[in-house]
Amino acid sequence: MTSLSATDTYQAEAFHTADGWWAIRVVGLKFGYTQAAHRDEVEEVARDLIACSLDVDEAEVGRVVVSERVWS
Repeated sequence: MTSLSATDTYQAEAFHTADGWWAIRVVGLKFGYTQAAHRDEVEEVARDLIACSLDVDEAEVGRVVVSERVWS
């Protein structure tokens, strides 16, 4: 298994839920799930989750690419 690095590019999938929240999954993180109230918060919240998971400062996290998905 390849270890994750803070400088990697991360994929965050954002699902807009029926109650208006954004459910977020960061691909590659074991417990890579979080949520945001607004779409413009998704990248920031995903970056915070990555930083916490890797025990690094948010500024050390590499690129976060957000893609919107359909909740099904």
